[in-house]
Amino acid sequence: MTKRLKIKICGIKDSFSMLKACSLNIDYIGLVFFENSPRNVSLSIAEKLMKYKKHNTKIVALTVNPNNELLDRIFEKIKPEYIQLHGNEKPSRCFEIKTKYKVKIIKALEVKNLHRLINNINKYKKIANTLLLDSPKSSLPGGNGKSFNWKILKRYKINVDWLLAGGVNANNVNKAIKITNAKGIDISSGVEIIKGEKSPQLIESFVRKCRNI
Repeated sequence: MTKRLKIKICGIKDSFSMLKACSLNIDYIGLVFFENSPRNVSLSIAEKLMKYKKHNTKIVALTVNPNNELLDRIFEKIKPEYIQLHGNEKPSRCFEIKTKYKVKIIKALEVKNLHRLINNINKYKKIANTLLLDSPKSSLPGGNGKSFNWKILKRYKINVDWLLAGGVNANNVNKAIKITNAKGIDISSGVEIIKGEKSPQLIESFVRKCRNI
């Protein structure tokens, strides 16, 4: 690849994984603020994790249909560079958050079929700074470890900044990039030993694999 693959590791909640991810100079770290997720992190723990952050790594606060009260508390404690919106937020709400908090937006989109995907990309592309293309929601809005049909993306050139999510791991990342031509990867369950528990060793293996593609 001519350009370095962007890497986002989502759902970190312990200092060892945070330290490892930052030491590998990855592009984004996602902290999950959604109580129903096994990766949910309290604001007090998130604040402690921030001391391991390195300048080049951007912090993404993942939220699901957040209200302003939650967003106020997030910005008071950790001042993320991005808010990831992983719920049913309409373009108007995304724009409202972007302007009110002067923050960049990552909007997650489900990939079910090409027609719906194109409609959603057109709807959000002028508002979101980055789109995250993920598997359809099941019990959780994301982080379910399931991939969607990557061949859907093969038939459509996406002319905005985007990340591929959903069931990516060290064993299939090569194939995923080859099919989708993704320039960035979002991974969560693919670097966990059990659901919600990251492994610094798996993080390092995945990042090194991506750097060698």
